[in-house]
Amino acid sequence: MAEHRPVDFWRGDFGSEYIGRNSANAAAVRQRTRSWGCYLQNILPDLPRSILEVGCSVGINLRALNNLVDAELHGLEPNEAARRVLADEGVLPKSHIHEGEAKSLPFKDGQFEMTFTTGVLIHVPPSELPAAIDELHRVSSKYILMSEYFAHEPEEKTYRGQQGLLFKRDFGGFMLDRHPELTIVDYGFQWMRAGAADNGHWWLFRK
Repeated sequence: MAEHRPVDFWRGDFGSEYIGRNSANAAAVRQRTRSWGCYLQNILPDLPRSILEVGCSVGINLRALNNLVDAELHGLEPNEAARRVLADEGVLPKSHIHEGEAKSLPFKDGQFEMTFTTGVLIHVPPSELPAAIDELHRVSSKYILMSEYFAHEPEEKTYRGQQGLLFKRDFGGFMLDRHPELTIVDYGFQWMRAGAADNGHWWLFRK
C-alpha cells in the first residue's frame, strides 16, 4: 500500500466502490439540495455564474445545484467510472467533465466564480493539502466553499480499514491562515439527525 498515493485508491476499484455506496438517487439529490439552500442563502443577490466542484464523483452536488442556480457547472473527478456516469446521465456536458486532482487543477487563474469541495479535502494527505487549498483559491474569482469533517487539531482516522485516506482538521482555519485576505461570508454545521447527508462543517469565503 505504501507505494500508492491516496488519489490512486480513488482512481481505481476503491473509488469505483464508493460510487456504489453513494448513488445519485432522488433522495440523495433532495438532501443535497437542502444543504445548498443553506450554503447559498447569504449570497442570493449575487449567485455565481460559473461553478467548479473538485472531486464531484457522480455529481450529487451538481444535480442539486441544477435545481437552484442558473450557472455553468463543471466537475473534476479522478475516477473514470464516475466520469462516465456524469456523461452517460447527462449531468454535465462532456466538455465540462474534467480528469484531475485537487493539488494541480487544470484551469486558469480565476476561471470560475465559485470553487467548492464537499467531503474531498478530508481525503487529501497533509503533505498535499497546502497545494489543494491554494488551487481552490487560485481558480476562483469570487467564492470558495468547503464542507468537510472538522477537528480542532489535525487528526487521522481509519477509513474503510485503510490508513492514510481520511484526515480531519479545521479546514476553514487552514484556508484563512494561507489566504488571510479572504472574507468570511458564512459558516455552519450540517447534522445528519436533522436530515443532512453527513455530519460536516462548512465554510464560505469571498475573495
